[in-house]
This record gives sequence, structure tokens and C-alpha cells, in this order.
Amino acid sequence: MAKVLYIGFGIAYPPSPDIKLGGAIVYQESLAEAVNACGWETTCFFAGAQYTPSIRSRPRLKMWYKNRIKFIELCNSPNIPGYMNSPDRQCHNGDIENLTKRILAEEKPDIVHIHELQMHTASIIDTIVSQRIPVIKTMHNYYDICSQRDLMYKGKELCRDFERGKRCVECLKTLPILSLQKRIAVVLLPGWLYKILAGFYKRIKRNKKPKSIFSYTADHYYYRHRFFVERLNRLDAIHCSSFRSAEIFVEHGVFREKIVIIPNSAKSTENISPKILLRDNRYPVVFGYVSGKYISRGYQVLVDAFSRLDQTKAKLIIWGIPPSETVDKNLNMEFRPSFKSKEINQAFREIDVGVIPSIWEEVFGLIGIEWLTAKIPVIGSNMGGIPDWLKDGENGFLVPPNDAVELARRMELFVKNPGLIAKIQQQIKPVMTFNQHINKMTALYKNVINGRKNQIKNPENGFFKRT
Repeated sequence: MAKVLYIGFGIAYPPSPDIKLGGAIVYQESLAEAVNACGWETTCFFAGAQYTPSIRSRPRLKMWYKNRIKFIELCNSPNIPGYMNSPDRQCHNGDIENLTKRILAEEKPDIVHIHELQMHTASIIDTIVSQRIPVIKTMHNYYDICSQRDLMYKGKELCRDFERGKRCVECLKTLPILSLQKRIAVVLLPGWLYKILAGFYKRIKRNKKPKSIFSYTADHYYYRHRFFVERLNRLDAIHCSSFRSAEIFVEHGVFREKIVIIPNSAKSTENISPKILLRDNRYPVVFGYVSGKYISRGYQVLVDAFSRLDQTKAKLIIWGIPPSETVDKNLNMEFRPSFKSKEINQAFREIDVGVIPSIWEEVFGLIGIEWLTAKIPVIGSNMGGIPDWLKDGENGFLVPPNDAVELARRMELFVKNPGLIAKIQQQIKPVMTFNQHINKMTALYKNVINGRKNQIKNPENGFFKRT
């Protein structure tokens, strides 16, 4: 039986009810479970946001089993989630390297699949390669080439050129320190106490500007960028979920021949019930959005676009923002907390069209696949991984990013002609299922392992193809 070791970013066990699991974390665990069900022995080495309340606490390991899978948790990581870390420490950390070496010796995996290096350190790639173990990495975001992770300058605009680290200094020093405080507080404090203290802190800081993090030099970030790219080029394969995300990594120096493109899917698609009854001509036409108030997700663009529509014939449901959120009372908008996986069909039954107005280079845009599975047309930005699965005029519409006027025009097409929804519903083709995705991933594992066994020493010379 072949064995795969997953390395990623997870949640402390038992998970805190106050922490919402992100899509990448859910994907990592779902992939491990599915691969294990296919007959692979699986172990997960996940860094969890768990800390012993002591400044001198060093990284340590904690182990448990879940659904027949062995989990090894990295606790007390010196690299806190987010951008609040030393660039050098993100590259090297002796404690984490030694713990990784120990796990490799004990687990003896046939292949290592890295998901996230956040809370780990990039030099563990050298540790794995030195043991002659095949290793691949999935790119869930742009952390490996951007400390801010999303390639968004100051969180507001696309970063086209980091200028050898100069733009990194300007960008990161403007971001608030509250992110670090909140992350630590959530994992150290009971939920009820955190909520009380968070409310009190919010009051006293109301009239204060957020502090900036201490800055590192451009040389620090330039070194970090080069170090990460060099490590990526030592991998056997790099899994990207879209052509655009692959191109971005190539633009930053990653070997094109290392990249294999396998579209993402989600376990949730197995439980989504496609809409059977086609949409009729009734009003209002209900649009849905799930990505929060982030500038990079295009929230403000969406609100601007929606405000241009006839509010008696259109409605916008927004998940992931507290119901207490207020906007113009004249807008027919409804705010709701994030829905749970078991509530996905109920949530999707309430909307007619999904909207992804991102202004960042979405690595894939998995929510769109979930909507299409439910036979819900999508309007999405023509950037990042979205055009890989969203075909203009076929299963929805592509719009220029950060263009509220054009977004409103496309939304208005559905408002003026609700019958268009039914027409597009009939045109939506099946998307890749989670089981199909798993088959492609396990095939990749086998190719990499067999490549090593056959002594293919230079995969960058054409062993991996973009598919």
C-alpha cells in the first residue's frame, strides 16, 4: 500500500467553534479522506493555530486520529497565520526542519503532498528533497511569491511588480496589526471571553488609527521571493487549478514544465442537488454573493452595481457578513451569516444567479463550481481562474474586473428578462466532480512516484504537461 504525507495548514484539535474553516483547509482534509478511501495510507502533518501561553514555548508535535487518518499537528509555530512574520523565518526555521525530518523518518512516505507552507517554513522542501522522497505542491494562493498572499498591493489593487521587495515594504507596513491580535486571541481564549474582550477593545480603539507592523527591508522580501521560487523549482510537480494562476507563477520564475493543471473540485458538490424546475418569469430576481466585505473580492463593486438596478425587481442575498450590517435602506439587500455545508442546498434554492465580482487573481473560484453544480448561472470577473470554468454567454457572463457599470448591465439582463435564467440553466454543462478530481490527483501521485522509480532526473524537460 502506497503512503502519502500531506503537509498543510489546519486547525488545532479539537477545533474552536469560533474559528470558521476556510475552503483550502476543508479541501485538504477532504482530499486526505478520499485518497485514504482509495487505498492509500495517509498521514497529515498540519500546522494548527494552537499555542501554549508562554513566550518561550518552542514548536512541538501533537498526534491524534480522525476517520482512520493519522494527524500530526505542529503546535507553537513561530510563524503565525497571516503576514505578521519575519521573511527570513518563513524561509528557514531549524526547529520545524528537525520536526519534519523526524516525521519523514517515522512515516516513510512514498510521496509528500504540500498544500500550505504557512506556519511551516519553505526550507522543509530541502529537507524532503534531501531524503529523495517525491514531493509535489498544490497552489491554493500566492503565498509562495507574496507575503500578503493575494498579490494585492495594500489590499486594494493588483500588484503587478513587487520591485525587488520595495513594494512589499510599502504594502505590508500599511496593513493593521489587529489581524495578529485577533488570531492569537481566538486560539488562546474561550469563545465567550474573546467576544467580551473583542467588544471592549472595539470601543476603546474606535477613534484610534490601526498600528502598522514593524517593517523589514526590501532585501528581506526580495530574498524571501527568490528563496521560495528556488524551492518550488526543486519539487517534482506543482499543481495549479487554473491556467492563469499557473501563468502568474511562471511570470515569477517558476519552471513552466513543473506545472500540471488539474481543476479543483469540492466534496460539497457530491451533496448539491441541481435545480430541476427551470426559473420562471416571477420577480424578484435574486442574486447571491458569499465572499465577505473584502475589497479584493469586489464587495463594494457589487453594492455599487446592485444599486443601479430596479430594487422592486431585484434582490441581493449576501452570506458571510453579520445580519447587523447596514447599507442604504433603499437597497433590497439581505445579510446573513455563512451557511454550513449541510445547509448548502437550502441556501442555493433561494438564489437565481451567483456573482463573483473579484478584483484579485482568483486562483480558481470554487464557489462558482458549486453554483454551476446546482444549475445556477454565474456572473464573474474575467480574471484569475474564473474564465477556466465560466464561459461567457454559455453558463453565465464574464465582466471586466472592478467595473460596476458593466456588472450592473449584465445583472440587468436577468432582471429585464428572467426567462434568460432558464435558458442558461439548460446550457450549463456538468463540471468536474470531486471523485473525478481525486482520480486525477492519485494519477499524478503515481506518475511522480513511477517517474522517480524510472530515474527520470529532469522533469523540467517535459515530464509534466499542462492539461
